[in-house]
Amino acid sequence: MKVKYMCILLILIYKVLFSKSFCQLPSEKGNKIDNLLCNSNKEEFSLFGYESKVYNVPYTTNPDVGVFKYIYNFGNYSLKNRLCDYSVFITFFPEIEPFPAIPTTGGDIEFVFNFPCTSEVMLKEILLLNQSNRVGIGFNNETGKAIVTVPRGCGSFNIYSFPTGSLLYRASYQNGTIEGTPTLSEGLFTVSGRNLFDTAINVSNNIENINIFLTATPNDNHSTVVFSIFEARFQGNWTIIVTICNMNSKTYSYQYFPTLSGMEGVLNDNGGNMTFKGTNLRPNNQVVGSFNNKTINCFETGLSTSIVCTLPTRKNSGSVGYDVPLYIKFGDKYTTNIIKISYDLPLIQSVSQQGTTTVFDVSGVYFGGVAGIKVINSTDKSNIYTTLPLRTSMPLVDIGFFIKDNNSITVNLPKNAQPGFMSLIVSNGNEASFESPRYNFKIIPTITPGQVLKSDTTGDPIVINGVFMRTVDSDGRDVPFSASGPDGLTCGSFRDGDGLSFTCALKPGFGLNNTIKVYYNVYTLIGSFVVNFAPPSITSMQQNNDGTFLLNGNNLGESVKDSIITIINSDGSRINGTVIRSAHTFAIFGYPVDGKKTASYIFELGNQVSNITGPFSVKPVIENTNPVVPCGGGMITINGHYFYNYTLDSTRVTIGKVPCNITYIDESTIKCKVLPNLKSLSPYYTSGKKLLVITSSNSVAEKIDGNKYYTYAPPTITNVSEIDQTALITIYGTSFGDANTEVLIDGKPCTQPEINIHTYSSLTCNVSNYDEMLKYNYSNTKFNISISVDGQYFIAAIFQFKYETPTVYNKKESSGFPNEMYIGIVAFAILLAMIYFGVKSEIESYIEERRARRAFRSIDNLRLQVRAKYADEIAKVYSFGNQRAKKPDRSFFYGFKKRLARLPLIKRCFKEHNE
Repeated sequence: MKVKYMCILLILIYKVLFSKSFCQLPSEKGNKIDNLLCNSNKEEFSLFGYESKVYNVPYTTNPDVGVFKYIYNFGNYSLKNRLCDYSVFITFFPEIEPFPAIPTTGGDIEFVFNFPCTSEVMLKEILLLNQSNRVGIGFNNETGKAIVTVPRGCGSFNIYSFPTGSLLYRASYQNGTIEGTPTLSEGLFTVSGRNLFDTAINVSNNIENINIFLTATPNDNHSTVVFSIFEARFQGNWTIIVTICNMNSKTYSYQYFPTLSGMEGVLNDNGGNMTFKGTNLRPNNQVVGSFNNKTINCFETGLSTSIVCTLPTRKNSGSVGYDVPLYIKFGDKYTTNIIKISYDLPLIQSVSQQGTTTVFDVSGVYFGGVAGIKVINSTDKSNIYTTLPLRTSMPLVDIGFFIKDNNSITVNLPKNAQPGFMSLIVSNGNEASFESPRYNFKIIPTITPGQVLKSDTTGDPIVINGVFMRTVDSDGRDVPFSASGPDGLTCGSFRDGDGLSFTCALKPGFGLNNTIKVYYNVYTLIGSFVVNFAPPSITSMQQNNDGTFLLNGNNLGESVKDSIITIINSDGSRINGTVIRSAHTFAIFGYPVDGKKTASYIFELGNQVSNITGPFSVKPVIENTNPVVPCGGGMITINGHYFYNYTLDSTRVTIGKVPCNITYIDESTIKCKVLPNLKSLSPYYTSGKKLLVITSSNSVAEKIDGNKYYTYAPPTITNVSEIDQTALITIYGTSFGDANTEVLIDGKPCTQPEINIHTYSSLTCNVSNYDEMLKYNYSNTKFNISISVDGQYFIAAIFQFKYETPTVYNKKESSGFPNEMYIGIVAFAILLAMIYFGVKSEIESYIEERRARRAFRSIDNLRLQVRAKYADEIAKVYSFGNQRAKKPDRSFFYGFKKRLARLPLIKRCFKEHNE
């Protein structure tokens, strides 16, 4: 180390003494050098790489400005993974960048190794796994990465530098993983996955008190490990904990209990050794069997899937030989399930029907000794059996059975047989006769083809004939049936009778030739039948108040879309109405627009037509419901039907007692004009509904009242104007009739309302509390405003009133200036000038106002004269005449005081006097 420092010192002295530019190494830690400091950037710092290529390390400016202005940073150089040491004395400490995860199988691993070579361009060595395992490395010139061979292993390991022994990197093998669930079979436990190096298991059995630790060597790619567990060949609850590399562990549970699945071969009357199949049947200790609760001997076969037991003869079995229970017991802890076996006696295995006939095929074993067959054919649930006789030849014409061979029998059942049980009566020579176990089988009913049934449109219970017509089997369970036809027509709630027919409830329908298909168990078609519904018939007809018509009759159905009502006019022409509703005994329809007053009618449902009814004359009908009449009068449209004999010159329309002048009329529409709501007519323009009546001088036309009412539109308020200095306000809205009109502002009357009779949408009136509003500055206050016209009220939304602010004069006291005389003269002159200009402006405003009000009064008087003249004209035609209310007498001073009070100056004087 001293020699190294002395060499470095000599180099620096040489640089100072014999060169203009010089560099200095920074303080070092150990022998690691990160950068070089120089006083000139012209000095090049070159290093060799492993492939003998020279690399020039760029410089950066030194932030600590001094003698050494430039830095050659080796630690941040991008190609430092190719740089070698500078010299024997100036070396770089090697670095390993993130090391890849290594499979547990090991192998050649490429990694980034900075400063990989010495100054002699020799690859450096590393210490792998521990500080005594010296390993050489390779180098890939293309990728610039080092290569090292890693042995098999798991977990993590260290990489050290050589020869210093300093820690370079802590690397790791890939974690082991288990894929799927390990299998345990015949004592072999197989684990599959990845990186299964150093895999071990711990095996335990909570019943046998077994606890074993086992290890095994994985295959070459560490994807499979097989453990041999001799004890696990036998029964028990096995728990196996799998551990990989002493880190990751998983627990698996296996339940191995002995199970029997069946017997091989045929058991004859003499008994003998029989082989039984199953799982986990390898005995670990004593094993015995039980046959019909009697102990039998059993022994192993060397396999866990089979075992052999010795069975007694049928005589010694203590049973008739059918379904004898058997199970096997392994020691005192494990017992198999119970299976049932039989000796070689007749036994039914299947029963199938030949198409839709009464003939059935019976399959089974040992049919040679069958002497009879019993089936159920009761009409109730009493399970009355019929014994079928043995026939000696085919085909079977009568009921009975024929034995074809030892495994098949042909049976011809009674037509009223019921699904349920079939059993064999057996007689085997000298053996006692017995009856085989009953076999439960199904019989599919068959409907007799070509049946045509009748029903009303409301639907009726119908009887369907056929063979095996049963809806309940022998144990009382319902046999599933369904029946469906066109347009959703169904028949349900099946009930059987004597086995040759059953009934079902037919749903409502209509028409002829409705084919209904019947299904057994949803999908099996067992036949069909045809239903013809009765044709529709009409008994009477009447007209409803809403203009529709009601047909009374029978079998009118309930399908509106399939119903047609035809109107036959007197000239023979036909037109269809619109069916609105039908319900078997009645139908409602709308009369066509082009229909005549008198006609006959036919009702058609599907492909069936009713009788003709009529002729019937329709009555006129008003369709409008509660229309609103404008207060200012206007055109009214009356919609209806059947205005056949009404004309302009013979028809009169009244709303209450107010006439409506007809301008247009046809068979469905009448248009007329209502007079405005004048004071002369106010007794008849009151609030509420007014009956609409249509009369005609034509003797053929009828009077129409129809309980239809019209309502005169109530007033509405939409806006208000500012209140002027004369306390006048204009209110805007609709239906401002001048009959019994009253306006309230904040609960106080607005007097002398004058209405625009041309539009009935505005009125002016005098605000009675104007002085109060002006005094207390109510401009920012919101008030309610309401109007009542002829008894109909409207309260507006809250309005915020505005008013013209009047001129206010302020009186000031004298300031006490010493020369009061001159000041008084000047003030008096100024006052006279102010009064002059003020009076002049007010007088001019007053004159202009008087001119405007005089013009307004002239127009208003003209309006009143026209309205009076109009009322007089009405009085000449109608009986109620001119009934305007007479105004009360007023004195001369009333009008004079009112006019005088409206003058601005007088009004201001009154105000100042009051204050």
